[in-house]
Amino acid sequence: MAVRGRQRRSLGGAADPQFAGVGGRYELKLHVSGESFLTPPGALSEILSSAIEQAVGRRPELSTTGGTSDARFIKDHCPVAEFGMVGRSMHKVDEEVALADIERLAAIYERVLDGFFAAC
Repeated sequence: MAVRGRQRRSLGGAADPQFAGVGGRYELKLHVSGESFLTPPGALSEILSSAIEQAVGRRPELSTTGGTSDARFIKDHCPVAEFGMVGRSMHKVDEEVALADIERLAAIYERVLDGFFAAC
């Protein structure tokens, strides 16, 4: 069972009544494969936001509405930001995106790298 963030912290207590209704003994072991995280606004988010604004003409909203990603495994070792392609067919069979969106994304990534290395 995949459980994220606050859900995981309350899972043990929430499961107790369910197991008590069944009876018997049980042991609940939880294994955390990657802690959830929130990257605070800072240099990286400013570089990314500026690159997006330069490429598409509007400033992005910093948000936590995305899903889970592999960034949770490296967040303790380097700054991370979630950003990339979105669409109705993401991670599905026959995933597709418009070529213009890929070109725009490549331009944003190039500006991010320019901004990142200029700040070093």
